[in-house]
Amino acid sequence: MCSSCSDIERDTQKEQVNALNTEIDQIDREFKEIQIDTISALESSTYQVESRIKKNYHSDTVDIVLGKKMDDYKRMRRMLGQLGKSGAQLKLSINEEKEQLVKLLSDIEQGFGKRELYNDYIQFEKHKVKQIGILLEDYKRGRHEVLVIYDKLHDELMNYSMSLNN
Repeated sequence: MCSSCSDIERDTQKEQVNALNTEIDQIDREFKEIQIDTISALESSTYQVESRIKKNYHSDTVDIVLGKKMDDYKRMRRMLGQLGKSGAQLKLSINEEKEQLVKLLSDIEQGFGKRELYNDYIQFEKHKVKQIGILLEDYKRGRHEVLVIYDKLHDELMNYSMSLNN
């Protein structure tokens, strides 16, 4: 292959890696904007509300409306743990992918490694970036569901649990 042809291919490969860098940077920015960094505090406060109600609620009849709210609230609290794990995995995946793309770009620029496999490596990294994007969408869905339930029920159930103490 002529040297100008390999230069053109290398430029194309660098452009592809730079596009992946841009995409992973966008995913990272979006994640940082919506990341819940107080998951353990949310878990703790929801657990305290549940515990207070369990300990202090004594009734001869079953309040179906309260029971439904408590079921939703418990489900939301369990979702917080999964959301925390998903967030940690997403953060790790983003950082690892950024590192891989820096290494790949450096290899392409300097001609290190198996040049004939650069296109395969780029395709592999494209797939990983796509998977990270899917992880972000899953995180966003879970976050939305948790926050909707939390906003709907937390204040009401907290006030109710506090009134049971009196």
